[in-house]
Amino acid sequence: MKIALVAPSGVPFAVGGAEKLWWGLQHHVNQLSDHQLELIKLPSAERNFPELIASYRRFAELDLSHFDRVISTKYPAWMVEHPDHHLYLQHTLRGLYDTYPWPQRAEHAPFEPQAWPGEKGRQAIRLLRHHPRLKRLKHLLEATPERAQLPELFGIVHALLNGSGLPEAARDGLFAFPGPLTRAIVHHLDAIALAPRAIRRYAAISRNVTRRADYFPRGVPIQVIHHPSDLPVFEGRNHDYLFTVSRLDGPKRIDLLLRAFLRSEADIELRIAGTGPQEAELKALAGDDPRVRFLGFVRDSEIVAQYRDALAVPFLPYDEDYGLITVEAMGAGKAVITCADAGGVNEFVEHGVTGWSVAPSEQALARALNEAAMDRARTRQMGDNARVRVAHVNWRQTLDHLLAEAPVERPSDPQFPVVTGIGGGAHWLVLNTFPVYPPMGGGQSRMFHLYRHIASELGVRVTLLSLTGPDDEEREQTIAPGVSEHRVPLSRAQARRLHDLTQALEAPVDDIAAIHGWRDNPAFIAALKRHAAHATLGVCAHPYLVHALCEHFDGPWLYESHNVERDLKQAILADALSRGVAEAQAALADVEAAERRACQESSEVLACAEGDLRLFRERYQLPADKGRVVPNCADLAALPMIDLPTRRRWQARLGQHRPVALFLGSWHGPNLQAAEFICRRLAPAHPGTIFYLAGSLCDHPGFRHLPPNVRALGRVGDAELRVLLASVDVALNPMTSGSGSNLKMLDYTASGVPVLTTAFGNRGLDFAADAVWLAELEAFPRALGELLACDDAARQARVARARERTERHFAWGSAVRVLASVV
Repeated sequence: MKIALVAPSGVPFAVGGAEKLWWGLQHHVNQLSDHQLELIKLPSAERNFPELIASYRRFAELDLSHFDRVISTKYPAWMVEHPDHHLYLQHTLRGLYDTYPWPQRAEHAPFEPQAWPGEKGRQAIRLLRHHPRLKRLKHLLEATPERAQLPELFGIVHALLNGSGLPEAARDGLFAFPGPLTRAIVHHLDAIALAPRAIRRYAAISRNVTRRADYFPRGVPIQVIHHPSDLPVFEGRNHDYLFTVSRLDGPKRIDLLLRAFLRSEADIELRIAGTGPQEAELKALAGDDPRVRFLGFVRDSEIVAQYRDALAVPFLPYDEDYGLITVEAMGAGKAVITCADAGGVNEFVEHGVTGWSVAPSEQALARALNEAAMDRARTRQMGDNARVRVAHVNWRQTLDHLLAEAPVERPSDPQFPVVTGIGGGAHWLVLNTFPVYPPMGGGQSRMFHLYRHIASELGVRVTLLSLTGPDDEEREQTIAPGVSEHRVPLSRAQARRLHDLTQALEAPVDDIAAIHGWRDNPAFIAALKRHAAHATLGVCAHPYLVHALCEHFDGPWLYESHNVERDLKQAILADALSRGVAEAQAALADVEAAERRACQESSEVLACAEGDLRLFRERYQLPADKGRVVPNCADLAALPMIDLPTRRRWQARLGQHRPVALFLGSWHGPNLQAAEFICRRLAPAHPGTIFYLAGSLCDHPGFRHLPPNVRALGRVGDAELRVLLASVDVALNPMTSGSGSNLKMLDYTASGVPVLTTAFGNRGLDFAADAVWLAELEAFPRALGELLACDDAARQARVARARERTERHFAWGSAVRVLASVV
């Protein structure tokens, strides 16, 4: 078979991952198969839109009918027409897709002023959208993409760019690059090129690429085929330094690596190979630290030598398509240190097994670098695991899958999975009564981490629409890759309703007041309608906005339950209910009605624990098979395991000379009961121990006067929480009521804090007695004494078992897999 591998040649020319793939394919197809492959490249400048559209046109007109098959991997080369066209996609023009600078404006059509970020563009589209050629262009872009449209589409764009009918300033505004109109034109061209009738078979270089909106048509089968580097396969020898190689520019985040390394205590050299626009800045940042060495430009033969003797390879790109450095390093038997948002890199790096995948912060990376340098035997073992992990990534396997004749079926080999194209991309609209960023409480943490993992793992775009205080301002912000939060403040009428209800019930009832109060908020309703028009799935987080979702969203939706809210609110309103306050009875009835509707009318119920589902099924007459458990989980990348020697060092640094016990909790009835027990019974029984209360429960008036050895820390941010989890002697969980499961338990167990809990506090998590300390309330004082008297070796054994169970069962990736089976 005669194969044409068609590709763009960048202007100016540079060698990157794409070129290495093309060269590798050309060489190995011709050497390892019976086929003949020719690499055909056309110069393709994209410094501005006229250059880019000219390249699209040249490839669209290219005649390759003398080949039996065409393979394309990248824009604009895939415009070529051929009856046996196979796509092996690397990436689109990302600045007009997933890294488009104005994603919120992308919901609007390019001929609407709201789509335009600058006043020049808005003025131009207002004045000229009725221009004859623009009207015709609008008609073409709104039509179903067809190849027959290409001559007219290219002709109209050429005339608009080069004709005399438009003022120069208006033309510059309309064809800003990137911009709404240029984005729409490129999307339409790509849709023509990549339509199922134009492509016989779809493949992608990574699973990460398949998760991006608009990269592939919706519903098409796509095989993930990882490809090797063009570097020779080799095994590592010595383990003397850390080594990384990449272009020295922003997306590779060498600056983050440097800042983390400089604050680390790693007694090892960091070698950085490569050149780029940030080179001088990075050298200035490194200063005179003798541990940092810049190698400049290095040839492939020297890169091989550097890999060979490295201990580990840090590689921290943001949302990388694939990351050849990953498979190069792992193929050489080197552990890789990366970040949780690095994209395709994390298809190979398993935290604690083949390397480190941590939060993209200096602190988390510094800890990983310290661990790699201080425990080299463990790092070398990770390197051995890494080599096994990428063993399937070789040219023979890549070619066998890429050159298959028939359209791809679903193979059983998990190393080459088949996934489904998401088309324009799933867009989830999540309604909630409070903002989740920054996450400081259990509910905020669950929502923030769950939806950011949904966005990254499932390729879903998530909008969190939430209510916030009346003194706040309305704003939309990206809080994680693929996740935006739109906060709408309470209207005056809604705030008055909340104030009156709070006064009557003498309890925090923001969520209860929202059950009907949202109707008094025109801004919230307008935002809900706008987002609902583009959402493919709705989510009601808690039941309090279920009426709003049902009235303004007509697609499928999920109820994401955190607790059995009816029972939780009954406990919170207990005083008002016992006094016969009419508003309390009405409020509880409203909560039950909302929860009933959420359970009965949703497509699926998601609960934190099986016990909650059983209660929902019984109380609200649900089918026996309705409901899935999506457990609370821990952000393991941000919660390093602190062993006992390290904990002792933290305590010495902080000047802690007495045992310290910690309880985290928000202002909810079950947490208030637990804190009351600590203050009135546990703390007096242990006067030599300091007890910290942290979280919004500290705002409750019942905790203004505390025993002398109890301290209310209030709400704590991530940094303060990490210090607490690294330094306290014990974490307390004396829970006796509530529903769901206790997220705080997983923060404790992930961080290596010894945990003393009731059996009820352990519900839904089921840590064994050899991993945590279990006792009922009457035995808590004695159990705490025994725990504090326990020697470090016994403590370390238990916390290690608790961390192991947390990693195995309570990582957010496992929760997302449950959701994947639902949606």
